[in-house]
Amino acid sequence: MNRPPASIRFDMRHRPLKREPRARRTIKALAVLSLLVLPTAQAFALNVVLCNDDGVTAANMRALKHKLVAAGHSVIVAAPADNQSGSGGALAFLKPIATLTGNERAAKALGLVTGMPGIGIDPSDSDVHYVNSSPVAACLYGIDVQAPGKWGSAPDLVISGPNEGNNLGAIVASSGTFNNLVYAIGRDLPAVAVSDAVATQVTWSDTLPPTHRSFEVADITLKLVQALVDNKAAAGGHLMPVGVGLNINVPAFDAGTGATLPLRFTRIGRSSQYMPAFYEKLSDSPIAVSARAGADLPGISVTPGGSVLPTGVNIPVDASPASESNVLATNTAVTVSPVESMPEARLVFEDALRIKLDGIVQ
Repeated sequence: MNRPPASIRFDMRHRPLKREPRARRTIKALAVLSLLVLPTAQAFALNVVLCNDDGVTAANMRALKHKLVAAGHSVIVAAPADNQSGSGGALAFLKPIATLTGNERAAKALGLVTGMPGIGIDPSDSDVHYVNSSPVAACLYGIDVQAPGKWGSAPDLVISGPNEGNNLGAIVASSGTFNNLVYAIGRDLPAVAVSDAVATQVTWSDTLPPTHRSFEVADITLKLVQALVDNKAAAGGHLMPVGVGLNINVPAFDAGTGATLPLRFTRIGRSSQYMPAFYEKLSDSPIAVSARAGADLPGISVTPGGSVLPTGVNIPVDASPASESNVLATNTAVTVSPVESMPEARLVFEDALRIKLDGIVQ
């Protein structure tokens, strides 16, 4: 039986019809393809918990929420009611969340008054939640309460920041931004901490121009998130290995040039710019004096690596070209430092200690 030529098709009554013009066939094919592609793109949308230690009204974090939502992701913000920078991994165990005093950063920005509940929402955005407690407490509120309430599951990704000021080297242990990351990856959740070189406190407003630095920093973060999403298949379907996160630091850059910054792998190392140190008199610390905290009273300040304290103690220098502080000081790249949740020693150091403690420790 002879088959009709491929260029001819038949209607229900087997009458030959003319082949459609190529341009029309192409348009139809593209229309069908778009229907197939759109659901796939939506499947890669993430459920994101966004937190920080600067407070729920910080422009950096809210600009990132705006960008993430515009990119198709679902976002919950859970952040402190007040600026909690430098509070590290503080947790007030078994202590109920206190009511607002009215002096918190969020209270002033959102018009919240004394005595209002210590947990609430931004009246302008029901996905933005404040917690009158530490950064980690607020972040866990997002993970443990709001995420299952909104999505019925754990978040796909936790992002802490972008912080107002970099978090580098040894001082990251005192950072709420960084400790949000540590607690999140301790829950086996993919997590990223982002910190910007500019430490100026800017309060979020819908009227911030799209050219504002907070949006440029958000675009840098979104670029990295998109790379994680795009490469899920190459990573066994995971955004990141379980128990591992990223500490990201954005350098100083000229307005409008953030998109041109390369991302470079680094290690946290020891901070060569800011090392915590105890001063018997804060007035002996140049940084404390410049911050108008230089009283003749004892306290903690920071000092650059290589400096000598009044007591003669030498502060070590981290000269490694791979340490994030040294890379960031060049203002040539965004630093990307992989982080594990537990501060375990590498096997080579464990083996060295096993040799030294042989016969004492089994």
